[in-house]
Amino acid sequence: MLSTLDDAKAAGVVIDWEQIDPAYKKDITAFLDKFTDALHYDDKQLWLCVQPGQDLDYIDFEELSDNIDRYVALLFDETSDIDSPGPLGSRPWFEGWLHVLLENTDTKQWIVALGSYGYDWTAGAKKAELISFPEAMSRASYAEIAAATVTGPGYNPSFSYTDADKEHAVSFLDVVTFLNQLREVRDAKAGGIAVYRLGTEDTAIWDSFNVPADFALDNKTRPLLEVLRGTDTITDVGDGEIVSVDETRSDGMRTIAVDGEHYLTAEYTKFPQFPTLYHQGAGDEHQVAITFDDGPDPEWTPQILDILKTHNAKAAFFLVGANAEKYPALVRRIVNEGHEIGNHTYYHPNLALCWPEHIRLELNATQLLLETITGRATTLFRPPYAADTSPSRISELTPLNIAQDLGYLVVLENIDPQDWAKPGADIIVQRVKQQRRDGSIILLHDAGGDRAQTVEALPRILDYLYARGDSVVPLSTLLGTSRDGVMPPLQGSGRSLSRVVSGTGFHIYHVVEEFLWAFMIVATALVVVRTLVVIWLASRFRRREQREFAEPVSIMMAAYNEGKVITATLEALRTTDYRGEFEIIVIDDGSRDDTAAQVEEMARRDQRIRLFRQENRGKARALQRALLLARHGIIVFLDADTHFQPDTLRQLVQPFADESVGAVSGHAKVGNLRTFIARCQALEYTCGFNLDRRAYTRWNCITVVPGAVSAMRKARID
Repeated sequence: MLSTLDDAKAAGVVIDWEQIDPAYKKDITAFLDKFTDALHYDDKQLWLCVQPGQDLDYIDFEELSDNIDRYVALLFDETSDIDSPGPLGSRPWFEGWLHVLLENTDTKQWIVALGSYGYDWTAGAKKAELISFPEAMSRASYAEIAAATVTGPGYNPSFSYTDADKEHAVSFLDVVTFLNQLREVRDAKAGGIAVYRLGTEDTAIWDSFNVPADFALDNKTRPLLEVLRGTDTITDVGDGEIVSVDETRSDGMRTIAVDGEHYLTAEYTKFPQFPTLYHQGAGDEHQVAITFDDGPDPEWTPQILDILKTHNAKAAFFLVGANAEKYPALVRRIVNEGHEIGNHTYYHPNLALCWPEHIRLELNATQLLLETITGRATTLFRPPYAADTSPSRISELTPLNIAQDLGYLVVLENIDPQDWAKPGADIIVQRVKQQRRDGSIILLHDAGGDRAQTVEALPRILDYLYARGDSVVPLSTLLGTSRDGVMPPLQGSGRSLSRVVSGTGFHIYHVVEEFLWAFMIVATALVVVRTLVVIWLASRFRRREQREFAEPVSIMMAAYNEGKVITATLEALRTTDYRGEFEIIVIDDGSRDDTAAQVEEMARRDQRIRLFRQENRGKARALQRALLLARHGIIVFLDADTHFQPDTLRQLVQPFADESVGAVSGHAKVGNLRTFIARCQALEYTCGFNLDRRAYTRWNCITVVPGAVSAMRKARID
């Protein structure tokens, strides 16, 4: 344990034991002394929780007080969840136990835990439901409770209501009980307080710590305690795992006062409303429904149906539209064998991440498909993924609300053995056994992967349920309705226009998506084939036989604002090893820098360079003019920033020794590789010249020569 504490960087241990036999008092004392010594040696603390009642008998306070660092007095649960309804921490009970525990002790050694939660007792139930303060408010609002009070002598609020013909009694602790108890704790000079339990508390307690002992509330504090804010906290009302959603929020009000005994009192005059999930379908104590998600699947669904038929059990199958479209015969078999079907969307997306229009499209398309296959509609819906079925944020209520607006009953679950993770059949069965008391709807899967473990576990789950006296029933039974009530047969051929339109739109979308996928696959395949062909052709490229060629050549370039580079370009041309006559024609296309001056300076030194000027009309017009001025039949094109190597001109025009050659493509390389774009361009040039044009040469199908470095016969373009 010490090693675990070190790994967690914990400061110590809190021990909370229950139902310890007082006969072991000496053994417990010896153990705690030894445990505390080990913790203290490691510079850690031990706190011991103390529960009022007979459970105190095992604690030897006199022996332990010198060793235990803190006692935590759990001064709540006066009436536990297994008792008959009553107060959770009445004034006489709280103050009596506070006095008993702290009397003749070092009060600074005591931490007093104050409650802030509630219990909802249902008549006839074995155990109350632990609820939060917001849930107590929601239930009072739902039941239209007129008022609730916090008054003496108990100073504990409570109310009762009726739901589904069952009587409920609710007791809860709020900021008023908290302040009354906090004052007593401070008067007793205890070492501190704790709050049980975080997440269920009346959040006003966090604004109450500075309230004075006489409870004189200033104008700033009073509204914080009296106004009950309807926040985004999601509450639950009712029993069962089939829910409806109400996103209504509104503030409530309570009036706080001080009575004649100087204790705080309160009257709840309006209860706040929180976003609420209203639950139904709890069914009888021994009724349980089995549901399957993600199907149908041609391998696993038939095996599951066979098992259910053997055990004479009916289940609910929440179908994915895309799977139902592929295997309509399985959908019909599910319905024909007496099972119920539900909507599980078309493509199984996480609806919390989808636009509302997308959610409606998913549900409507699946509904239309199921109607077409079975002749029945379905009112059952289960959203994919646990994020949707256990909402903790307002945004996660949206899919449920949309489904509700479309007329669906949202089916959740509380028994989830997580068979999708394939933990093994034994673990799946064990988890169902452990969670059976938590709910009445079991979630399993008949598709979405290898479901062999689910198939293996299902007969054992059914045997276990029957052995404990459970009845496996359809969801309609839990709801107290009929199969036709949750899966109404279609009347004639009537279908709503909106569903037909959205279903048709979804199918068009589906077809387009399938086409695009097919197009992408075919296009990728063609690109791969083309690349392989080009590589093969390029590998067979052979240079032409070198023959002497020294005919006159006209070299031409268009220049616009190329003053920084054009001198170097011309110098590279002048150093060529080409033995034939050549001229260099430069068309200055209206440059605004010193391009023309640079060229004129070069022309004075080399008569082969000729400069012509024109207004800016673009590169194409500049080269057209250069062609008109050319004196020779072989034309070489280059850009003003293209630097020829000494043998470039000779290698470029040599193929013209063959009279059938009309144009020659040069091989350009990127000179400046300092930027990412330049490196990408270099890769493009490498592929274009070393692969594409060599391959095209083999098939004599070059259609383009680069303007940066190329040559052609003037006669071919005149």
